[in-house]
Order: sequence, then C-alpha cells, then structure tokens
Amino acid sequence: MEIVRKSLKAYIIALGLFLLSTLVLAALLNFTAFRESWTFAGLVSCLAASALLLGILEGKIVGKKGLFVGLGAAALFLLLILFAAGSVFAGSFGIRSFHASYVIPLLLGGAGGILGSNSGKS
Repeated sequence: MEIVRKSLKAYIIALGLFLLSTLVLAALLNFTAFRESWTFAGLVSCLAASALLLGILEGKIVGKKGLFVGLGAAALFLLLILFAAGSVFAGSFGIRSFHASYVIPLLLGGAGGILGSNSGKS
C-alpha cells in the first residue's frame, strides 16, 4: 500500500509541474511576442519535463526495471492528460489525438525511470 501512496504522490507532483509549466507557457503566449505556431512544441516540452520527473520518481519508488517503469508511468500520464483535455474540449479526443511527437515524453519518462532506479530507493 505504501508503493501506491508514493506513486499517487509522484503523479500529483508531475501533474502540478505540468499545470505550472503550461500556465507559464500561456503567459508567454499572452504577454510576449512568443509565436503561436510554437504552442504545440511548448506543450510537448512541458509534458516531456513532467514525464521525466515522473519517471525519476517512479524509478526511485520501484527501484528496479527502471526503463519499463518509466515508460509505463509516462504512457499512463500521457493518456490521463489526453483524456482530461479531450473531456474538457468535447469531441477532440480520439485516435487523431495521438501525435508522433508524443514519443518524446515517453522516451524521457523511460530515461527518467532508469535514472530513478539507479539513484536508489527513497
């Protein structure tokens, strides 16, 4: 039960980082000359940073098989984000919601899992 509690805490921390970085990106778009054509790349970057942190935290929690743990955690996190965005913006979630750029957060989540599992248990 302790692993579930720590994993839930890791997901909440990663979601908080994603929301905070998305708000910073929105402020950049609104108050600066940041190009709107870079919005998707900015969101993928925010998602990648959150997936990396989640992979590190999950790798520390589990302590072994870091690549698989990080990939799984990043995939679940990505699905949760896409499902939440699809439920808020009705009709936008579907098979077209998956983009090739989403491989980047998955790979960084796997790399984070490797880093977390090699850094030891928390």
